[in-house]
Amino acid sequence: MQREETARQVRDLVEKWTPSEAYDHERKFQSELTEYLDEQLNSGGMGIGMNQGEYVVSTEHGTSKGDVVVNDHVGIELKRDFTNSQKKKLQGQIEDYRDEYDHVIACACGIEDMDGWRRLKNKYEGDGFDPLEPQKAAVRFVHKPKAEWLLAN
Repeated sequence: MQREETARQVRDLVEKWTPSEAYDHERKFQSELTEYLDEQLNSGGMGIGMNQGEYVVSTEHGTSKGDVVVNDHVGIELKRDFTNSQKKKLQGQIEDYRDEYDHVIACACGIEDMDGWRRLKNKYEGDGFDPLEPQKAAVRFVHKPKAEWLLAN
């Protein structure tokens, strides 16, 4: 149950996060999101006080590790200006992450291929339980439209 609560908190924070600028590289978005999650989860910034200091928020490297990982069971894959050419790669990453983590969040900071994004979202996002694959992680999609974060700053 604690893992479900952590995943919900992380998802809510990712949805509330607004990038502070239009970075020219995905890694900069990842760094900012990592810092934001660490601060919010571990300082009680979202009123989470019960678990202060217990969250490990890290940036992972490698082919099957999330861009940002919380407590080794919530994996976040971040995309900058999601394009059609990234669709197949993101699909493969989601498949890998569903075996690696309990919960997966795909976050796009800007989308150039909304059709491809929606197709992946429709394929993977749901209530997190697939009777044919009960061991597979739930997947959530979060879109950060450029207009929102460019205007906010």
